Amino acid sequence: MSTARKATLPKAIKRAIVEHARAEAPRECCGFLVGRRTRVMCALPVKNCDPKPTTGFRIDPAEHIAVRRVLRQMSPGVEIIGVYHSHPHGPATPSPRDIAESHYPEWLFVIVGAQGRSVRAYRIAAHMVQPIALTP
Repeated sequence: MSTARKATLPKAIKRAIVEHARAEAPRECCGFLVGRRTRVMCALPVKNCDPKPTTGFRIDPAEHIAVRRVLRQMSPGVEIIGVYHSHPHGPATPSPRDIAESHYPEWLFVIVGAQGRSVRAYRIAAHMVQPIALTP
């Protein structure tokens, strides 16, 4: 797991994530964070395929695999370094479900709080949550 306590999220990407969250409300939005190490270079919105999208998010595993295949072909190399999603009616903090279902301890988890008022980042490993500072 990365021990970095900060990550770079450019303002334009942060704005795009917040706009995605607002457009999908009251459903949770979700997407991949693509870049290198702790630098987000782009946000890739994906469909929330959770059967209860107002209380959770799920990314289709086939879509996840397809994104990885495309990224392997890119030069210079980039990879999925995290995921983002929204909590349309709650704070930008990991829910118990977010913590239980986090399977990528090296990933950055960015959460957009209600109405896009706050955007926060975390690493989640072994059910432990570590806040990550976001810099533009």
